[in-house]
Amino acid sequence: MNAIDNVTKPIATAYHKGKIYQWNGQEFLELEPSDLIKLPISEEAHEAVKSVRKVVSQIVGTRVELSMVASAMLLAALEVTDMPERVKQYGARIFGA
Repeated sequence: MNAIDNVTKPIATAYHKGKIYQWNGQEFLELEPSDLIKLPISEEAHEAVKSVRKVVSQIVGTRVELSMVASAMLLAALEVTDMPERVKQYGARIFGA
């Protein structure tokens, strides 16, 4: 058997539609479901979250999960009364309008 035969043969493991798998170097493992939602953000926003995490981590004395910091920041944004205007300005800056 040559290398190309391996590529064309069906995989013996049964995979299920809607499940997420990750390659561990030897095989695909099913990932546990998560309540976290993946949300694409700009690199600028990602850096802002990391910056806030650094400060929070220094205050609490342990490294804080990035998703917790991002969630707290988004929830705090609900209290910013001019958020619609800020979103509009950010979009204009990003898209050059």
